[in-house]
Amino acid sequence: MTKTKKICLLFVLASLVSFSSCSTTSNNPEIVDPGDPVDPIEPVDPVEPDDYKVIENISKRMPAEFEPVSRIKMCYPNNMPLSVYKEIAKDNKILLLVNPDSRNKSRINEAKSSFNDEGINLDNVTFVDMNIDDDYSYWVRDFSPFYVFNNLDLSIVDFNYNRPYRTEQNDVSIKLSNYLDMSYTKMNLTHTGGNLMQDGRFTAFSDDLVVQENSNNATKVKTSMKNYCGVDNYAITIDPQGDYIAHIDCWGKIVAPDKIIVAKLPATNSRYDYYEQVAEELGKLKCIYGYNYRIYRIDEPGGEVVAPYTNSLIANKHVYMPLGDNSSYNQKALKVYQEALPGYIVHGVKGYDSSSYNAFLNTDALHCRTHEIPNSNMLFIDSREVLNGTVAIAEKYLVKTNIVSYAKQDIKNVDIFYSINGADYIKDEMIQFKETSNYLYTFSNLNSGDSVKYYIEASDEANNKNVDPTCGKLDPHSFTISS
Repeated sequence: MTKTKKICLLFVLASLVSFSSCSTTSNNPEIVDPGDPVDPIEPVDPVEPDDYKVIENISKRMPAEFEPVSRIKMCYPNNMPLSVYKEIAKDNKILLLVNPDSRNKSRINEAKSSFNDEGINLDNVTFVDMNIDDDYSYWVRDFSPFYVFNNLDLSIVDFNYNRPYRTEQNDVSIKLSNYLDMSYTKMNLTHTGGNLMQDGRFTAFSDDLVVQENSNNATKVKTSMKNYCGVDNYAITIDPQGDYIAHIDCWGKIVAPDKIIVAKLPATNSRYDYYEQVAEELGKLKCIYGYNYRIYRIDEPGGEVVAPYTNSLIANKHVYMPLGDNSSYNQKALKVYQEALPGYIVHGVKGYDSSSYNAFLNTDALHCRTHEIPNSNMLFIDSREVLNGTVAIAEKYLVKTNIVSYAKQDIKNVDIFYSINGADYIKDEMIQFKETSNYLYTFSNLNSGDSVKYYIEASDEANNKNVDPTCGKLDPHSFTISS
C-alpha cells in the first residue's frame, strides 16, 4: 500500500431508516446568555394524518456505548493499577470476571481483599468466577458478545472470536447469557469487539479487518450484522494506523449519534494521509439526524509515544480517558472530549501508579479492557425529523420523535424545550400521534432570520429518563429560518 492510496469505504445506505430532508448545513451551537423570556408558541394542528409517516417501533437495535449502562465488565487480574477500578467504581457498577488460579481455584476472596485494601467501593462491584484462559488475556472488549435489543428485550449476540485458540474466552458469551438471563444467538461471523463501534441509531463502524477475516466477503459481513444486530448502515474503512491489531478503537471513537472523534497525527508522520482520508470520508456520512457526522480531531504525537486517547470508556455521562506519556498531549485530548461532550465528567485515568511503567499502550488501553452492559430498562428517544442548519421559511415546522420504553412502561412525559433568538428556554408538551409511540411538536409564527435551539426530554412511569440530543441544553439541535 502506498502513501497516496485512496481510502476504500464501504457504506450501505439504510433501506429501513428514513432520514430528514431538511438542509444539512451544520451548526455548532453556542450557549448564549438568555434574553427576555417569550411566550410559548401557540400550538397548531401538527400535521394532517395523510401527510405523516410514522416512525415504526424498532425490531433490532444495538445500543451505543454512550447510552445508559447498568454495569461495566472488567477482568481480574488486568495488568493495570487498582486505582483504575477505583475510579470507575466511584460512579458506575462493575461486573468483575475473576480468573481462577493455576489450580482452577476461585480467587474471588483475593480480589475482594485487594479491592478493599485499595478503598474501592465494594458495593459497586459484583465478583463472578469466569475462566478467561490466563491472567494475560484480559481484553474483555474483544471477546465479549454484542448486546442487541430484540424488540424490547436485551439479548446477547455472539460471534466467532478472531482468537479461536483462546477457548475459554470463546465460551464467555454463553456463560454470560446464563448469568445475565439474556437470550443467546450466535452468527457465523468472525469478529472482535475492539473493531466495532456503533452510534445506537442503526449505523456501525469497523475497519476492513472484519472483511479480511471473513474470506473478503463484505456482503456476508453486512448481511449478518443487519440480520442479527439491526445494523442497516455499516461503514467499513481501511485501518489508518497500519498496525497489527487493526482495531477501530485504536484511532476512532463514536461519542454521540452525530459525533465521531478521530485521531490526528503530525503532518510529518508517514501515516498522516491515511488518518486524514478516514476523517474526511467519515465526515461525509450522514447521521440519523439527516446531516453529516461532526468530526472532532484529537492530536497524538505518533511514533512510540503512548497516546491511546480514543481507547476510552464512556459510561453514564462519564468519560474515562487513558492518559499517555506526554502531559501536553494529555491535556489537549481531555479538552477535545469536554468540547464534544459538554456536561459529561471527563476523567484522565493513569495506567501507572508510583512506577514509571504505563500499563496502557497505543493498541491496548482502557476500552480494550472494559465492556459496558447496556441498561435493559433504558428509555430511548428515536429522533429523526430534526430541524438543523438553515431551513426554508414556511408556515410551520414539524419535530417528531419516537419514544421507546425498554422497561415496557407507559410514557409519562415527552417535553420539548426551545429558545428563540437566545431567549430563555420554554418548556412545552409534545403531542402523541394517535395510538402510536410517536410524539410531535410544531413551531409556527417564526420569522425570517430567527434562530431556534431545542432539545427533548422524556420519561416513563418507572421514572426512566433520557434526553435528545445527547448533551441536551448544552448542545441542542439548532436551526435558522432563511432570510
